[in-house]
Amino acid sequence: MPKPAKKRGVRIPWVTDSRGDRYGRSEIDRQPAPRYVTPLKCGGCGTRVSARHGHADDPDSRTSHYFRIDPHTAACRYDLDQRGKQLVDQAPGTVVRKAGQWRLICPPLHHGGTGGQKPVAGGPAHPARTGGAGPRVTSKQAGAAIASARRIVQILNDFDQDPDVAAEFAAVAPNGHRDIPWSEFCRGRADADQLAQALLDGTAAPIPHAVWGPVHHADAAGRNHDNYVVMYQAGNPVHIDGRPVPLRVAVRSNEPDWIGASTRSGKVLGYGYWQLFPADPAKARRQGWIELQLWIKQPWQATRWDTDGTTFTLPEPRATPKPTPTPAPAPERRTPPPAATAPLVPAQATAAEPAGTQSSQPDARAAEPEPILGLECDGPPERQENAAQQPTPASEPAPSDPAALAPPPRPPIAVPPLPPFPPRVPGASERRSRFARWLDSARRSRSS
Repeated sequence: MPKPAKKRGVRIPWVTDSRGDRYGRSEIDRQPAPRYVTPLKCGGCGTRVSARHGHADDPDSRTSHYFRIDPHTAACRYDLDQRGKQLVDQAPGTVVRKAGQWRLICPPLHHGGTGGQKPVAGGPAHPARTGGAGPRVTSKQAGAAIASARRIVQILNDFDQDPDVAAEFAAVAPNGHRDIPWSEFCRGRADADQLAQALLDGTAAPIPHAVWGPVHHADAAGRNHDNYVVMYQAGNPVHIDGRPVPLRVAVRSNEPDWIGASTRSGKVLGYGYWQLFPADPAKARRQGWIELQLWIKQPWQATRWDTDGTTFTLPEPRATPKPTPTPAPAPERRTPPPAATAPLVPAQATAAEPAGTQSSQPDARAAEPEPILGLECDGPPERQENAAQQPTPASEPAPSDPAALAPPPRPPIAVPPLPPFPPRVPGASERRSRFARWLDSARRSRSS
């Protein structure tokens, strides 16, 4: 049975010598001799330390390191045991100590997918609110968990991302049934390309990841400046069909305060289901870049730190032009046909003809009646008849408005419809009887 590997423990990354100069672990093996002057002190608290070359105390040891002689002081950044205990105490329930590791309990998150699928639940349902309109318990716990993830990143940065120190931490997937090595759960600028490459190859674990890095750019984005981005250039490219393609890491949101979009200093960490843009690798290869991006949907998904306090004013979002509605065509106004009225016969025409006489020749003017005065006024037919019976005044005062001098429009005069058949012609018997009556009358006038 093979002998279990001996745990090397955590090594002090930096020391100061008697002159106050600072040295890392690489100085130990410098040839022909290290430049520091003993005694050496811990770079975090000043306690006494010593240096040990590789293979000096363990045949399996291949690296040189510093080790402490006296205990660290209370606030030493290189006392990992003490900082781990502080991590548990600062956010209870977000970090637990188990099997010699500090494990971050990942908060549940809805999974938006990497190809535009509908969101699916990434963990247990949200519990009920705790008292009135207060924030959800999961929101408070999730924010505290992301703050703990940031503190772990800060601890590892203090130890120069030492793999031995990173092995002291792990993450627990939201379902609570899988432990993830910290180096696979949380990526930085130096290894964000590994997560992007796994997404390209389809081998990424279907879990939320934390990605952090130094901010290089922050500003409003989008055609209308209605969303915001904080991003940096990854240290390594991804490979598409064997060709290296530059990778940038972007945290995006519709709310600028959620990602600190008004400052370009410090660092940023985002937690969630990361995606690649564009999703088509061939398009990314043609355009010469690809983006590992995360859209922040909850304010607790992102955190900023080490900012210098300088901010700038973000541009105001441009109003989205609304499409002008096409006006509906106005309904066609149809003038109702004038009411059919019986033709009025002028009084002059009746006076010129003796009463009781009939003309044997039809009057040619009957087929074309003369216009009737007094029918120009608008209104119903009864008003038109009353106007026709009133006498026309001899003279009227001239109107003051020149436009009123123009004659008002005359309404169309009603023309009676033609009879269906021409007038009946008297028969021969009717003509003989009429002639006989006239002859009898002439004879009586002669005899008398």
